[in-house]
Amino acid sequence: MATNSFLDLTALAAYGGRQVVLPFVKDSRFYGVPKKKGFQTLALYYNVSALNHTLRSSGHGTLISWKEFQDVCQGKLDVLVHFDYTNLTKSQKYNRTTRAFFPCNTRHGNTFWGLKAKRTICMNVFAVNSVEKFETDVIEGLPCVGLAQWRGSTRARSYRAQFNLEAVVPHRICVYDAAIFFSARLLQVARDFIAKSLGPFFVSAHVRAEKMLKFGITFSNSVAVKKCISNLTRRVLRYKNASGVPIPLFLATDFGDYGSLSGLAIRARKNAKSLMSILAPLKPIIFQPSTYNLTDHGAVAIVEMNIVSSGKRLFVVGGGSFQKWLVNMFHNKINIDQKAKAECQIRNCVTEDCVQ
Repeated sequence: MATNSFLDLTALAAYGGRQVVLPFVKDSRFYGVPKKKGFQTLALYYNVSALNHTLRSSGHGTLISWKEFQDVCQGKLDVLVHFDYTNLTKSQKYNRTTRAFFPCNTRHGNTFWGLKAKRTICMNVFAVNSVEKFETDVIEGLPCVGLAQWRGSTRARSYRAQFNLEAVVPHRICVYDAAIFFSARLLQVARDFIAKSLGPFFVSAHVRAEKMLKFGITFSNSVAVKKCISNLTRRVLRYKNASGVPIPLFLATDFGDYGSLSGLAIRARKNAKSLMSILAPLKPIIFQPSTYNLTDHGAVAIVEMNIVSSGKRLFVVGGGSFQKWLVNMFHNKINIDQKAKAECQIRNCVTEDCVQ
């Protein structure tokens, strides 16, 4: 979702003929500034040159380096915008008699990770859903703009901006398009691992335990997660037995050492030993980042995505946007037709049908 939000930002920038500062990354998170020494740029994950070319040809705003930004803005921002994601129906701040945006109070501060802003604006995303209004009235066409927290834009989600970006870039690049820009180094790591550890014919399984932990009382403990993983194990074993010969299984999970850093995934990680014991009959092969000197969770995720999507068959459990992206990559690699895609849906993880 960080990639998707970033691509949304380049679409927003296009309206005012703007450019976006090349993000800094750490463990799948994107930052507008180098928060700490040693942060790497987006080039750790993506081929920035190829991505920038496609952004330009698709009508998105393009990318500039941190140095180029500093040369223009001299370490200062003309305006810093703080987004308020409170739905208007639940907010007492905004109504027809009040302004949709206004100078922030001192609580918000006028600096953004060392960049001093001449002024700060607080803006409700539901009160300002016009890109034109945002460009002309909120940031007033000023050249050096900072967004304190950008979550992307879609009217389908209340916790994101509400701009109609299709009106700015009719054929927007989205996260599903981004896989073709993955770093050549990470792609080579995936190929090398497949050649040395799996061979040309293997199957894959991906477990997103955190998505099974968030559904209220039913999924408030690891019992449901263990049930789903047990179902996955049985399903994969059936497939392997039917083949008549042992088939290598590559396994990627969010409760591994380099899995998701969300609170729920960390919670699942505490049960990693018992969860892996359920999967033990599959004799899964797992990627070891240390072999390739990889330490960034995002870089590891990209390698695992490419390994998983290269399998001859894919079993998934859990769901979520990341897994949906991975499944899309698998569909594209095996060139599955649209009808088969429609029939191949991730089911509710309650019965044995909780795997795809």
